[in-house]
Amino acid sequence: MKETINVNIAQQAFTMDMDAYSTLTTYLEDIGRRLSPSDTETLSDIEARIAELFREKVPSPMMVVTYSIVRGVMSQIGEPELFGEAYRPMSDHSGNRTFPGEQPRKLLRPRTNRSVAGVCSGMANYFNVDVTLIRIVFIVGFFAGFSTVLLYIILWAVVAQEPVTAVTNNNSNPENKA
Repeated sequence: MKETINVNIAQQAFTMDMDAYSTLTTYLEDIGRRLSPSDTETLSDIEARIAELFREKVPSPMMVVTYSIVRGVMSQIGEPELFGEAYRPMSDHSGNRTFPGEQPRKLLRPRTNRSVAGVCSGMANYFNVDVTLIRIVFIVGFFAGFSTVLLYIILWAVVAQEPVTAVTNNNSNPENKA
């Protein structure tokens, strides 16, 4: 049993399963961010074409648009890359903005390039700054009377360590060995 949702595409009502809906939503967002911000007509035309294709494949309003139907329609219209380069980054519904293929950033303590527990290295990787700058901030904060040692210990306990597979894959790659 699958969960379904009622949606309107180009002023036509369809019932879609959740997998199909999320796939179509991502597809349309990807196309929309590749179009010029002032070009709303093209996206409306694409939605109208999708509605036509859905109506051909699902003639009855009581039938559900499935994931396979959405994938078939997407292959007929074409990949989002055909619409050009992205003007805007993609949103991942949690507020973070990423480009396709880019992994969301996570605060992790690395297993390499660390002095004590890897908290400063992890923060430097996360904020994309030099690790020395983070270490200086912690040291200056300590001598200025701030609780940076306590903060460091809390972060040491709270921040997850980098997975072992990420380290072993980098070190076991024969191209990395000289």
